[in-house]
Amino acid sequence: MTNHSKNPLRTTFAWCWLAVTGILSCGLEQSQEKNSQASEKAENGAFRILILGDSLTEGYGVPEGDAYPALLETKLNRELAPETGLRYEVVNGGISGATTSGGVSRIEWFLRSRPDFMVLALGGNDGLRGIPVPEMKKNLALILRAADENKIPTLLAGMKMPPNYGLSYAESYAKAFQEVAGQFEVPLIPFLLDGVGGMPEMNLPDRIHPNSRGHRVICETVYKALSPALYSNEP
Repeated sequence: MTNHSKNPLRTTFAWCWLAVTGILSCGLEQSQEKNSQASEKAENGAFRILILGDSLTEGYGVPEGDAYPALLETKLNRELAPETGLRYEVVNGGISGATTSGGVSRIEWFLRSRPDFMVLALGGNDGLRGIPVPEMKKNLALILRAADENKIPTLLAGMKMPPNYGLSYAESYAKAFQEVAGQFEVPLIPFLLDGVGGMPEMNLPDRIHPNSRGHRVICETVYKALSPALYSNEP
């Protein structure tokens, strides 16, 4: 492997990797609580959308109401509900530090909340930790298979790694999301952080977690991909 120790971008992402792994233990402690909250949601007739993700979904570093899942719920009910006649509820299944392997271990529990639709937004931490792409693909496939077996339509949110992680790894990493989406015939967001990643004004000082402004952009990205999928999957 090429030594990037003198590359300032490599240093930045190495620091970000430490930031992510540093909050892993906190995220794991929160997992049981979030799983319980999701599974105990009241039967209220809402069309329930589960977003299974990591700290980007959880809203690390921003107020709960500023995280993109909360913004998405508001936008769906304001803009889509009048056309579909449905009320939308977005379940924030984001856990700080989560990887795709963690998603595999949590998916059955989250499915107990009986979501009507799922957005799968995992893989960022896999890339930051250099987890082999075939392993990440296998885990994504296991999660999508579980959703498929429960007849839950899904939208896959892809991620990208900077080229200083190695051009070959970055290319195979991005391609993995395309391949898994094709395998399961689910819609794909090519890059969840489009318009946010690498832009200081859209991120917290750690340069990896979006600030409130960044979450507003992510909300728009997800909404544009999600709304057509919801139209085709109305109950």
